[in-house]
Amino acid sequence: MTCVDRTLRRRRWIIRRKLEHWKSGEIATALRIDERTVYRWWRVYRKEGWEGLRVKSRRPHHYYKTPQVTVNFILELRRSKHWGPNKIEGYARNYKVQGITPVSHRTIHGVLVEAGLNNPIPSPRRVWGKRRFEREHSNSLWQADFKLTSQDEWMVS
Repeated sequence: MTCVDRTLRRRRWIIRRKLEHWKSGEIATALRIDERTVYRWWRVYRKEGWEGLRVKSRRPHHYYKTPQVTVNFILELRRSKHWGPNKIEGYARNYKVQGITPVSHRTIHGVLVEAGLNNPIPSPRRVWGKRRFEREHSNSLWQADFKLTSQDEWMVS
């Protein structure tokens, strides 16, 4: 039995129990689900009947395609200024160019990858600030911060 069949059987079981005048709380307790789920499927059943209980696809009904004018604009900025996705996104949002639909940097990255203009770094970048000042014993390392005040005095904190 597949997961879809099991889900459909549970939904039908909920409706049959409601038709037998079970309380929603009893049904929820029996299936170990939230009572709102029972109400939801009861509402769907009353609106659409048994056909409404079947498992429906969650696939999007349409896909958004970035307009070709925007794609050309992104590629032109990449080729002429060598900007990355974040900078192109900021430019497109701040300088609202006529006919250009603002898109996210992730979309811009996808456009650049599709056009073959993505230049990933071959090796990982160096990481700064990961050095830890840990010692084997407590108090074997002391650290102080020095700050210059407005009266030209050093403050130790």
